[in-house]
Amino acid sequence: MAPKQPTKARKSPTKPKDTKESSDLKRQILFLWTCHKVSDVHIDFPAVAKHFGIKNNAAMMRFKRLKKKLDAMEASIKSDDQDQDKDDDQEKTQINKVNIEDEDYSMDEIPPDSE
Repeated sequence: MAPKQPTKARKSPTKPKDTKESSDLKRQILFLWTCHKVSDVHIDFPAVAKHFGIKNNAAMMRFKRLKKKLDAMEASIKSDDQDQDKDDDQEKTQINKVNIEDEDYSMDEIPPDSE
């Protein structure tokens, strides 16, 4: 029996980063989801089921799964926005500290008034 040839090492798959286009799409989907939630819309599941050629229960389950994913996506986007706000605040604080330190340094270099 011939020895097995070693397999080539491959890169581990990495999670693709969101492109601006997919990020915009997510925000638009979440906008639509928010419109649905605040409008108190009643979904006609028998009509949806008929349109897709599936059973009523299947249509309800698809919606239930979609709802769960959209709620998670919405929470993720909100936490990302809050993290970004915190990062922006920290950056502003650091910039202000640098500006204050620069001002203090420049004050030392000002020659006294000669009379």
